Amino acid sequence: MEQTEKPSVPQTQSKRQIRNFLIDKKFQLGWVFRVAGMVTLIVTVMGYFLYGTLVESIELINAQVLSTASMTEQAQQAIVEKGARDQLYTGLVLASSLAALVVVLSLSTIVVTHKVAGPAYKIKRLLSTVDGDHLQLFEKLRKGDELHEVFKEFSDMLRRLRESRHLDIEQLETVTSALKAEGRVSDSNIQALELMLERYRKSIAMDD
Repeated sequence: MEQTEKPSVPQTQSKRQIRNFLIDKKFQLGWVFRVAGMVTLIVTVMGYFLYGTLVESIELINAQVLSTASMTEQAQQAIVEKGARDQLYTGLVLASSLAALVVVLSLSTIVVTHKVAGPAYKIKRLLSTVDGDHLQLFEKLRKGDELHEVFKEFSDMLRRLRESRHLDIEQLETVTSALKAEGRVSDSNIQALELMLERYRKSIAMDD
């Protein structure tokens, strides 16, 4: 039997997923830079004092140990080298911790702001589609998104507009029927009213 190869996932798909988190780059990256800057400043100041305290402690211990006359020169050299390694190790740990913290918080900021930028982008797009001939919402926010209250107010506003449009349709239907019965209005005017009615009906079609 021939084995069918599994379709490989194109690299563009993963890149597209990453880009999807940056819906509003100016807004989201702005917050990333703010968070990264604040974290860098705080950790740098704390690390500076922590590292300085550690260096002073190591130098104090070395001075006390080296002052012991019974120690050989080789043992003293080993203590000095150990103190230097401890300082280097501490510096590397602080630097790597700072880098890791900045990366983690930056990614977290992108995810968090995505929950705001995504709904804001969707609401903005929906606002551009709503007009006199379209009073429907065919999309909803995701469960974890923010701005649900804003979206609800927007949805309620459209619902009220549809209800008002429905009353207009009923009144226009009544007026159109009366004008047809009287026969005193030209067919072109009646047709214009019927076209308006059709447009109004389409604007509230598929009402939820």
